[in-house]
This record gives sequence, C-alpha cells and structure tokens, in this order.
Amino acid sequence: MCQTLFPAGIVFIVLVEFCERLCYYTFAGTQKTWLQDRGYSNSQSSSINLIWAEVCYVCCFVGGWLASTRFGIFKTIAALSFAYALGTYLSAAAALPNVESVPFYLVGTFGLVALGSGGIKPNVCTMGANQFDPADPDAEEKRASFFLYFYLTINVGSAISHAFLSSWATSGVPSIGVEIEYGYFFAWMVAASFMLLAFLVFVAGYRSYRKLPPAEDEEPVVRMFLQNLRLGSKSMYGKLAMLGWSLIPIFIIVSIVNAFAELEALKIGSAVVAVVCIGSLIIAHLNNQAFLPKGDISDCMDCVPLLLVGNLFFGILQSTISSVFQSEACQYSGDFFRLANPVTIVIGTPLLDRVIYPAIRALTGREVSIGCKVVSGFSFAIGAQLVAASIEYARKGAAVLPVPSHCAPKVDGEHVHMSDINSFYMVAPYAMVGIGEIMVNPVLQHLAYEGAPSSMKSLLQAFNLFAMGALPNGVASIISQGDLPMVYFINSAIGFVGIIAFFVVFRLSPDRFKHGKAEKGVCTLDSAPGMHGMVGWFRV
Repeated sequence: MCQTLFPAGIVFIVLVEFCERLCYYTFAGTQKTWLQDRGYSNSQSSSINLIWAEVCYVCCFVGGWLASTRFGIFKTIAALSFAYALGTYLSAAAALPNVESVPFYLVGTFGLVALGSGGIKPNVCTMGANQFDPADPDAEEKRASFFLYFYLTINVGSAISHAFLSSWATSGVPSIGVEIEYGYFFAWMVAASFMLLAFLVFVAGYRSYRKLPPAEDEEPVVRMFLQNLRLGSKSMYGKLAMLGWSLIPIFIIVSIVNAFAELEALKIGSAVVAVVCIGSLIIAHLNNQAFLPKGDISDCMDCVPLLLVGNLFFGILQSTISSVFQSEACQYSGDFFRLANPVTIVIGTPLLDRVIYPAIRALTGREVSIGCKVVSGFSFAIGAQLVAASIEYARKGAAVLPVPSHCAPKVDGEHVHMSDINSFYMVAPYAMVGIGEIMVNPVLQHLAYEGAPSSMKSLLQAFNLFAMGALPNGVASIISQGDLPMVYFINSAIGFVGIIAFFVVFRLSPDRFKHGKAEKGVCTLDSAPGMHGMVGWFRV
C-alpha cells in the first residue's frame, strides 16, 4: 500500500460518500418498520424497501449521464447532494407524529433521496480517483490505496447507521428527551444534517480539487449504442438484444407497481419480464460477433452476460438478508445486530487481503483464482440463507415474551412481541453475507472497469451498478413474500444455480476475459498480481 499522503481534496470527496451511505442505510434499515406502523403489511413493506433500493440504483444512469455532459462531475455531485439533503429533511418532516404522511414521505425518499443517492454513487469514487495526477509514476498505487480507504469509509457510515440511527428511529433516545413517537423524525433529521454538512464541505473544497474538462456533448455514447443495436436487429441475436434492453424499463415499472399493489398477476408478470429480459441479454451478448460490428460497443457488451449473472444471483442472496431477514430478526431483539455486516467487511477486507490470501498463495504456490473467490462468496451467502432459516424455526418454537418489538410488524394494532431466543444468533447471517460481498462484488466491479474500452467505461459501470442493485432488488421483492424459511430455501437453490450459471457464461465469454488480455486494455480477471488487493474495495 502506498504510504504517501492523499491529495487534500480527497477528504472533502470521501466525506460525501460517508454521509451518503449513512443516510442510505438509515432509510434502508428503518423505512420498512415505519411503513408497517402506518398499516402496510410485512411483505408489502419489505417489497417497497427493496424497490426503493432499486430506484436508487436506476438513478445511477442519471448521475453518470449528467456528469458526462458540460454540467460536469463537480456540479453533478454538488446539486444531487443538496437534493439528497432536501429529500431527507422532507421525509423526516413526514414522520412527525402530527403529520405522519406516507405520500409526503414517499416523495422525499422515492424522489429526491433516490435521485441523490443514485446520482452521487457513480461519480464520487471517480472524482476521488481523478485527484491523482496520471503523470505521477505512483499514481496507480495511490489510487489503489484510495479505494481501500474509500471502501472502509463506506462501511464506517453503514456501521454508524446500524449502531445508532436505526435504533434511535425505532426506540427513540429517552436519555436526551427524544420519546419513541419522535424516534423516526429525530433519526432522519440527524441523517439529513449529515448530508447537508457533506454538501457544504464538498462545495467549500472546490479550490483543492484537481479538475478535468467535462466531456464534449457531441460524444453521444447512448445514441451510438442504440444505432449499433438497430443495425444488428435484423439477426436473431440482434432481435433478442433489442427485446432484452427494451424490457428493462418495463421490468422496473412492473416491479414498482407490484410492490404497492400486491397483486398476484403483477407478481407473475414481474417474474416473466425479468426472466425474459435477463435471458435475452445473456444469450444475445454471448454472440455479439453475430450482430454487432467490431468496435467499442461490441467490446463493452461482451461483459454484459457475466455482469448480469454474477450480480443478479448474488444480489438476490444479499438483498434477502438485508431486508427479509430483518422481519425475522426484529422479533427477538430489535435490529442493532445488523451492524455485524459492515463491521465484518471492515475487519474482513484487510484480513483476507493481507493474511488469508497470501497464506493460501504461500501454501499452494498459486494466486487465489477468481473462480475460487466467486464460489466462496456465493457459498457464504447461501450459508447465510440456511442459517437464517434455522433461526426462524428456532424462533417459532421459542416462548413469546411480554415485550413488543418496535421494529416488528403490527398485529391488531400492537407490535409483534419478542421471542425468547438469544439475539446474538442474528450476527451469523449478516456476517456471512458480508464475507460473501468481499469475495464477489470487487471481482464484478473490476470486470466492469477493465473489460470495457476507455470510451465506454462510464456506460458499463452505470450498467454494472444497475445490475448490482436494481435487478436483484426487483427480483428479490417478487420472491420475498410468504413463509420465511421457504424464502430462504428457495434463495439457497437460486444461489447454487447462480454458481453454475456464472461458470457456464464465463466459459462461453471471449478469451480476452479468461486470459487477462483485452485488445484495448488489460483485464486482470485471472488473479494477476495486484488483483487480490482489490478485494473489498467496493460496497453497493
């Protein structure tokens, strides 16, 4: 790791991401219970929570596009940070006991907060990496060190949210005079103030930033992409690609409507649209040479099948623990122990990178392969599902305590009571998924960055974020309803299918991915020196 001090501007940039993640995880961990208190069912509030996360990731396209125009990356981050803070304040006001307006709240979260979160996400780490002068011979090493600390900052924000703000929201803070009925308002006001502080500090640091000229408007990447698809639409694979891409907005709309309406027909329709969309894109872009002219678009689209398969299957496992398991966990101790996930990642990242992977390399004489990392990550996430199912069976067999859990659903106007079971059992599923994240997500992020030509990196990164956050949440919301153990068992089966699918698609992908060489860059997917240092740099 490079020991040189970072440029001064990075402090201001990283603060934005820290505050953004603190706000994001505060809403992700509390809006489900707030909606339940307003009369939404357990399954419906879980679905809305997942769909909100989906909308946040869909908005990544907005932020990526806006930063690529003359508006520029600085103005994009500043404007959307302010919108984020404003949306959080609006949501907090909606939670006041004398207001309690769900429509007002949804305008804040699904509108301004989602736009701010998604718009900031693809730009903050990019602007941070831009602060290093490429003429510096140590620039690459310094960027690697930056991403490591950037990653740790994200998880510190998440840990603070889980440890304090989520608990304040559901239980209040009586020690300082915040009664339980004002808990959500207080927690969200604190989060909003952090985001406003981030906006002010980021703008104040303007003079310290290394600035790059914005891209020219006459570089219509999206238009070029659509033109290539249209030209190739005469072939069967071209038609499949057109079908797959056109179904993405339909899938988003149907998933959102399904979360609010809870109609069986919409649930089935969402599943059908998702399967056809994803299947069409995978089949089509495994055969790019059949319908796309050789060039940047074709090189970029070569990565789509792997990104879809890896992100979708792992994301379903991850989303289920982060949302559905909360319904179970709340019924025996509140949700404080969710911080086991970010704490595990903060501790596990340097442990894997500096101790475990080097030890395996020393014992076997080989680098830890990408296949080993992906299988191990999926295995930990599948194990989390099975542990969660076992805990649910134990909870059902335990005695019910005369103490209501304020983060659990309401039945007949009263929160479900806690069960007499050790709350520390909750740590295992959250921690196991955290370990899986370290092993899977960075590999897919690295593929998205290195697998695309330089002119297409931002487009592919935007798609990768969508595939990492929006698609899994949309699919998970479909299968998150019903008997909890059955949900976990179904997800475990999905995880095993995901492992097989990843290796099948990887085997059918272009040789440049397998051998680590790209025509327009290096794609070190084969555990080349330095790849292990990327593990855990990214959290979505």
